[in-house]
Amino acid sequence: MKQALLRRTGDLEVMETPPPELPPRGVVVAMQAAAICRADIKMFRKGQKDLVLPRIPGHEGVGEIVQSDDARFAAGTRVALYPGVFCGKCSACRTGQTSRCRDLRICGFNEDGFFRTLVPFPEDKLHALVPVPRDIDPSRIVMAEPLACCINALSKFRYLQRGAALVIGAGAVGSLFAALLKSQGFCNVVIADRDPGRLAQELPPRVIPLNVSGRPLHECLKDLGMAGHVDFMVAACAGGLAWPFWEAMKPGGCVSFFSGHDPDDALKVIDLNILHYRELTLAGAYGCNLPDFQSAVELLIAGSVDISFLEPRRLPLREIMAGIEMLERHKTKKVIITEFQEA
Repeated sequence: MKQALLRRTGDLEVMETPPPELPPRGVVVAMQAAAICRADIKMFRKGQKDLVLPRIPGHEGVGEIVQSDDARFAAGTRVALYPGVFCGKCSACRTGQTSRCRDLRICGFNEDGFFRTLVPFPEDKLHALVPVPRDIDPSRIVMAEPLACCINALSKFRYLQRGAALVIGAGAVGSLFAALLKSQGFCNVVIADRDPGRLAQELPPRVIPLNVSGRPLHECLKDLGMAGHVDFMVAACAGGLAWPFWEAMKPGGCVSFFSGHDPDDALKVIDLNILHYRELTLAGAYGCNLPDFQSAVELLIAGSVDISFLEPRRLPLREIMAGIEMLERHKTKKVIITEFQEA
């Protein structure tokens, strides 16, 4: 079988390796789709706080069970793969907050991930398998993990007005977030980016693109009549909140800190009086919980969140570096590995 191994920062190699054995009371999954995420590129170029090397990356995956020692999972079953490995016993896990597990491990970060032909799942990791119908394209279901991250971020806000929403960053996850917001009944969804090329393609229908390449974002919002009227804001790119974002918010508005802050961007001093008097809610979100992932799979199966606007490039595993370069050059918003073992 083949695997992509990240030995050290900047050193990713596709190599042959012996196939895994069937774990007792576990299963072996043959990969059918594994998407490259911006986090994978960050790990390859710079590293990441949860990354432990050497590592097989990949945390967005769909496959088919080819060997099973568990009666609940028959060979031939297609499954979406939740990347979190959690204890199931701590207070966070017992309340469904598996991404906060005290012993959390993540496939592709500090557990080997999905960029390989075959993935073994021992008994204590079978919670990761979410069965999906065989007539659903794996390239659609592989978007469950990033969509689940969006669902997790949105769930942090108890009182959320579904009026005007601003998504900062028109990459794959920002576009997915915009599609989720439309499906949730938001009246106006604006997606802002400095790259006009990203705004010109692969956007959900009825989303308003906002080019902010030449002017400050808050001035562009004034032109749209949105300054001070945003109900929900999410930064789907590093540095997306490195501006006086609180001035754009409507009273009672909610802001999601969805992406990490770029250390090269200066932190802004937040006007706490505006937060106080406008009763703004700020919440961080990192990753997704198993219930979020299950919900994302259900939404994608039902077509409740339309992702048909995405036009991912499909590549074999041996061309994974070409896929990384396509994403870095903004040639496409998503690359999916769909061939894992070539003759």
